[in-house]
Amino acid sequence: MPHGYFGWKAYISPGSDETEETSTLTEGDFFPACRLMLLDYQRDRDYLQIKHVQRTFTLEDVHSDYIFIEIYNELCSACVNEVKTYKALYRMLLEDAFLKEKVKMMGIGAGSKKRSAAKFRKQKNISFPLFADEKREIFECLGKPVLPVSYLVQRQAGKRKIRLIQSGHIGNAEKLLAEIRSTVAGN
Repeated sequence: MPHGYFGWKAYISPGSDETEETSTLTEGDFFPACRLMLLDYQRDRDYLQIKHVQRTFTLEDVHSDYIFIEIYNELCSACVNEVKTYKALYRMLLEDAFLKEKVKMMGIGAGSKKRSAAKFRKQKNISFPLFADEKREIFECLGKPVLPVSYLVQRQAGKRKIRLIQSGHIGNAEKLLAEIRSTVAGN
């Protein structure tokens, strides 16, 4: 089996119809409504400041104006290579006095089972919450973007509007943090 993105793509879509048209969401579009399950219940619930006690939640249950959402897959080598940078970005968000309470961070594993997302988080020592998109419903609603990809979404009218998209390799976490800060300050 091929490795990396193409191995993951072959793994998730055997026999899929490649003629299927999907449009990738862009800045200004609304992030798809989704229901996620807390995998590390107390820690993730506390960090995301979710008030109710159910194990499932929607993005609107997250108590922050913005959420930085990373879409990844454990079989995607580019995604795995970005873990260190995402961890650095998470630390910087926590240390930034302006962004600390305004922006929360999470990862959603496209095609990941709950158990594999929890295992990946533990193996890679990731502090921010990870969630499973087992049936790739969120991934497909996003237009099947090339992974890894991240979205900064803002609470707006009962939904989450996409304000910033980071496609592919981040490169410099400080530069991305500055883009996030600029976006949040400008809205």
